[in-house]
Amino acid sequence: MKNLTGKVAVITGAAMGMGKNLAGLLLDAGCRVALVDVNGEALAQAAQSLSARGECRPFVCDIADREAVYDLAGQVAETMGPASILVNNAGIVRAGSLMELEDSVIEKTISINLTAQFWTCKAFIPQLAAQPEGHIVNIASAGGILAIPHLSAYCASKFGVIGLTDALRQEMKKQRLAIGVTMVCPNTVGTGMFQGSKMVTGTRLLATEEVTRPILAAIRKNRPMVAVPSLPVKILTPLTKVLLPIGVMDQLNRVLGMWNANDSWKGRQGDTVEKETVSTLKKGIRRTLVVIALVLGLNLAATGINILQNGLGGWKGENMSQILGVAAEKASPADVEKLSKAQLMQLFLAAPAPEFSRMKGEYQAQTLNVGILAPAADFFTHHLFGPGRWIGKAFFPFEPERGWGYNLFVKKAEDGNAALARTRKMRTYVARSNIDDRPSFHLDYAPHNSGAVKTMHDEIRKIHSTLFIGMGYMGIGGGSINPAPFILHGAPTLWIGPDQ
Repeated sequence: MKNLTGKVAVITGAAMGMGKNLAGLLLDAGCRVALVDVNGEALAQAAQSLSARGECRPFVCDIADREAVYDLAGQVAETMGPASILVNNAGIVRAGSLMELEDSVIEKTISINLTAQFWTCKAFIPQLAAQPEGHIVNIASAGGILAIPHLSAYCASKFGVIGLTDALRQEMKKQRLAIGVTMVCPNTVGTGMFQGSKMVTGTRLLATEEVTRPILAAIRKNRPMVAVPSLPVKILTPLTKVLLPIGVMDQLNRVLGMWNANDSWKGRQGDTVEKETVSTLKKGIRRTLVVIALVLGLNLAATGINILQNGLGGWKGENMSQILGVAAEKASPADVEKLSKAQLMQLFLAAPAPEFSRMKGEYQAQTLNVGILAPAADFFTHHLFGPGRWIGKAFFPFEPERGWGYNLFVKKAEDGNAALARTRKMRTYVARSNIDDRPSFHLDYAPHNSGAVKTMHDEIRKIHSTLFIGMGYMGIGGGSINPAPFILHGAPTLWIGPDQ
């Protein structure tokens, strides 16, 4: 809905907070706004203060009253014309344990935060459907993605809003109605609703416009979701919930302060937010903890996806030629590069171990950029693993079943020219694979290295005499269940030996 000029927008909970702020932005964009709230006095004041920015009219309505909502739709259409935009913003919160919450409070929370959105959508969708295009915005919460103690009724209502919005968006598409649907999931916003609550580690109180401006953009661009802040709410939290065991997730919530965040909740008093005074030391500790938590969560999430991208269920029975699409003995590096991550794993599982005595000399090598963790693996390999860009591996079998080797890197010399470095030594041997229990050519970095590299391990198998498929893994990345593919290619050159 790029052109908002003259469109009628209906906003519930418009007397204050996000509703009032969004009303102002829609007025500035050219909309005519129906301001809806149960608080008549505050609503009148809001209408008066907003009137200078465009046409707006107050409508006093208890949206928990189904018949009152249906009457409201008729009043708006009669006085302002049919609506094109509906913003379900009205909401309440009461913090407390389940046993502390009065039954009437639970019913009212669910009724206003969730059930009322059913009534408003049913009341106004016929008007929106009659327009060239329409849009519905349902305000949910980050608490509708991740629930925390002392907000059981609030979180339940917001989980419900997300479910309603997901279903409604698909219904509009199925019915071929030109009505966009957006769910909004912000962290705590400084409207006063959560006054007295403590901020969770690594979060901060959001300014109202940090949420309302993205909502306006979502209406214009028909975006299905607004999450603020986007990365933690939209990506990290859902992925962490899926990948972490429930007990671990509970403890992470506890450590981050979610268990106690609402113990001191007071609720809205006027329209201001009490500022929390936290020492610089505590802020630093909190920032450190949240960075650790986010990195851990992102790593776990990405690792899980990466493992799934390898494919499940072991070898599917295809031979190398079937997987490659060409005869294995004629395959080139380009034939391997075009395979998906799951296909590369199948190729590795189908390939035999090379003859140990023939793995001698320096081989060209390259990473295969497939999978969600490919950029991270590529960065580690070429910037952290050695003194320069990784370009190869070398092997020397000094005994029938034991050998050693090193890696080759291109680095910048003191004179500015490229120089070759031979380092990152490893022990080599043929043994059963840690991936599928079949023989592999192993490269063990533990005897000659320290730190993260000490946990590295490579396994190599043969496609043909000048092309090999490898899988590399390390302890901090999930080990052998989460390997990164690479290839060795070309005829080997003479063994030179490591630099030191």
